[in-house]
Amino acid sequence: MASDGLAFALNVTIACFAICGNGLVIFVMTVRRKQFSSFTNRLIRHQSIIDLISGLVFLAVTVIRQTSLLDNIESNFSGWILCKLVRSSFFVWGLSVASTYNLVVISLERFLATCYPVKHRNYCSLFKIKVSMCVAWIIGFTYAIRFIILYVITDNKCSFDYSISRTAMIVLFNVIILVEYIIPVILISFSYGRILLVLRHKLDNANANQQNGILSKAKRNVIITLLIAGCMFFICWTPMQTLRVFITIGAVSSSSSELVTILGQAFLGLIMCNMCVNPVVYCFKYEHFRTQLKQLVRKRFGRNRVRPGEESTDGPSLPIDPIQNTASTQGI
Repeated sequence: MASDGLAFALNVTIACFAICGNGLVIFVMTVRRKQFSSFTNRLIRHQSIIDLISGLVFLAVTVIRQTSLLDNIESNFSGWILCKLVRSSFFVWGLSVASTYNLVVISLERFLATCYPVKHRNYCSLFKIKVSMCVAWIIGFTYAIRFIILYVITDNKCSFDYSISRTAMIVLFNVIILVEYIIPVILISFSYGRILLVLRHKLDNANANQQNGILSKAKRNVIITLLIAGCMFFICWTPMQTLRVFITIGAVSSSSSELVTILGQAFLGLIMCNMCVNPVVYCFKYEHFRTQLKQLVRKRFGRNRVRPGEESTDGPSLPIDPIQNTASTQGI
């Protein structure tokens, strides 16, 4: 079918963008590790690592689905792997949810640093940041276990087990929407909402010079992060959750409607787009990252050499990560 070919091309394109974009972020932040040593940047790099792996897995699953491997699945160990881990998209969804909750951790870390800088400085440690990274992975793959349970092999075909009761289906869909969407939206909205309120309060109590500093260094960055990250997460995840709500209330049939299948594939691709935009949202809109990337490129191609009688126009490499010191620059 032409639609299948188009879906394949789009999925491969999404996966390649995710691999290249996140790979670049990881490379820059690893090479310039000292310039990106803050807790926030460690979480951003971890976000890119998850999304890079997501891109690789999504590409592999997309290619495998174009082959005949999933056409005739036998009830043996290899068939179990193909059905419950590949056909069910176990790794795709596990990584997507892990990425979502790492995003939640980033918003909570910024909330703590901005609203409670003393507590952040005293209680936030590298060990706790690493633990929070592990928690994101645990949540993602604990949630994805449902695919192992609910996908079965019947007549050499792997499919979702629609024989479960109507009540169990409703409970399952409610859990899915809660874990994938409602909890992250609440936590992210709460974090950035509180940040904006604190900045607004600080702005109201500052003199003219301090207001300019707050607006340029803090409030603008938070607003950009809130609008771009929040809107992109909302855009990428809302259609799939809306479809699931319609399935849950019985407005559409999940087992027989070809339209539901097509929409599900399209919305899954949209969710995968979220792993492509993260490098843009958290890094390419981040001035410190752009500076480091520019300097790496100029160093690689020798464009940072200064001719006799000329002054270098390169900006200085910031030795201190401005994200790490957001709270202190705000005076909060």
